[in-house]
Amino acid sequence: MQRPLLLSFCSPLHVLLLVVSLFGTLLGGCATSYHSEKSFWNGRTGFSKTQLGPDKWQLEFVGNDLIDRETARKYVLKRAGEMAQSRGYEWIEVNELTLQRDAVRVTPSRPVFGFEEEEPDLFLAQMQVQHTTSALLIFTLLHQPLHEQCMEAKYLVNIKINGD
Repeated sequence: MQRPLLLSFCSPLHVLLLVVSLFGTLLGGCATSYHSEKSFWNGRTGFSKTQLGPDKWQLEFVGNDLIDRETARKYVLKRAGEMAQSRGYEWIEVNELTLQRDAVRVTPSRPVFGFEEEEPDLFLAQMQVQHTTSALLIFTLLHQPLHEQCMEAKYLVNIKINGD
């Protein structure tokens, strides 16, 4: 039986590389979701929070290269407002808000697909630069505003984010 013309040019290695690259494109094409928590499975992007005191919190959001600084800022402020309301507070005092954009060089590890150890693998051995945007917010939960740097929780939870 004769193979179709398209498949006659494809070796199993070519098909595997095509599938891997398509899967990577699908995963890499999505911005970090507002509802994501940091984990190994999502590239260590998303939210993490740490309680620093009875009413003091540190909230961090790390987004992939599709998240800009303004979106990261909105994410942490909105989440701080949600945290305040869920704990019965009406205000937050912003103690510190830091935004960063980092570039990290990443070399993909070479998977073992039956390659010889010395065989060149130009497709998988390329150096890549991965960008992340992070927002770090340290805030205090309050029942009443103390000064101008305090923000009302009901305002914060209504911040519109790109997809809203």
